[in-house]
Amino acid sequence: MQISQFFLNGNIKGAIAYMRSHAEFTNILPAYVAIFENCEYRTFDIPERLNDILRLYQIYFRDVFYCHLPEAEAANKLLTGLKMLLHMPNADEELLTEQLQSLFETSGYHALFGKTQGHYGPYIWRDTVPSVYKVELPDGTAEYTVNILKGFVFRSWMDYLTFGKYGTGGWASPDGTINCIEQAYDFESERFLVSLLKHEAQHTVDMRQFPGITPAELEYRAKLVELHYSSDLGLLQKFISEADESKTSDSHATASVRIKRGFADTNQSDLSCIQARALNLLHTHTKEMECKYQEQK
Repeated sequence: MQISQFFLNGNIKGAIAYMRSHAEFTNILPAYVAIFENCEYRTFDIPERLNDILRLYQIYFRDVFYCHLPEAEAANKLLTGLKMLLHMPNADEELLTEQLQSLFETSGYHALFGKTQGHYGPYIWRDTVPSVYKVELPDGTAEYTVNILKGFVFRSWMDYLTFGKYGTGGWASPDGTINCIEQAYDFESERFLVSLLKHEAQHTVDMRQFPGITPAELEYRAKLVELHYSSDLGLLQKFISEADESKTSDSHATASVRIKRGFADTNQSDLSCIQARALNLLHTHTKEMECKYQEQK
C-alpha cells in the first residue's frame, strides 16, 4: 500500500505506523508524532487570536483523523470551541462563520469556511489576483475570470494532513468565478488547463443552465469534459478507481460510478475512443438534463 492511501482514507494512525516501518519517512515522522501523538500544534505567522482559531481546527483534525471521533461529535466540539473563543455562545453556524471571516479579513487575509468532502477546514490566504482566460468547452468558447489565490496560510484538512503534498487546487464560487490556488498548479499543464479550468468552467455553465443540478450530476459532466480534452490515458483509470457505490454522499465517487459504467464497453487503451465516448456521453446526458429540469420548471 502507498502512504497516500492512508491520507486519502483519513487514517493518520495507519500513516504513522507505515512511516515507522519505512526508513524513507525518518525526516517527516517527528512532525506527525509532535502533532498527533503529543498535541504540539503548528503556529502560523499570523496574529495570536487567529492562531487560536486555527488551533481549534487542528484539534478537530486530530479528533477526526487520529482519534477517529465520530464526525458529528468532533464537529460539535469544534463549533462549541469556536463560539466560546469568540464569546458567541448562542450563535448559529452562519453567524459564527461571518464573524470568523470578518476577523481574518480585518487582519488583511481572505478566508473561506465550511466543509471540503465532508469535513470542516478553512482556507486562509493573502492575495486574490483576477486573471481572464478563454476556455474552450464542447458547446462553445467563453471568457472566464479566474481568481489566482496566493500566499496561503491554511488550505483545509488534506493539505494539513500531508504538509502540503495533497490538497484542494481550486473551486467555483457561487457566482461562478473559478478560484485557483497558485501553489497547486503548473499553469501550462493539463492539470490546470483541463482538470481545473475546463472542469470548473463546465460547472459554472451547468449551474447557470440547470439551476437545480445535483453535485453528482455536476461532477459527472465535468469529468466527461476532462476525458474529452485530456491526452492522459491514466485519467479514465483514475476516475474508475474512485468509483464507490457505497459513498452515496460523495459526489465524486458517485459520478465516477457512472463514468465506470459509461466506459465499460469502450477500448480504454485508445485515447481517441475515450475522447469520442466522453463527448457522446456528455451530449446524451445534456438531453437527459434538459428533460429533467424542464419538467421541474
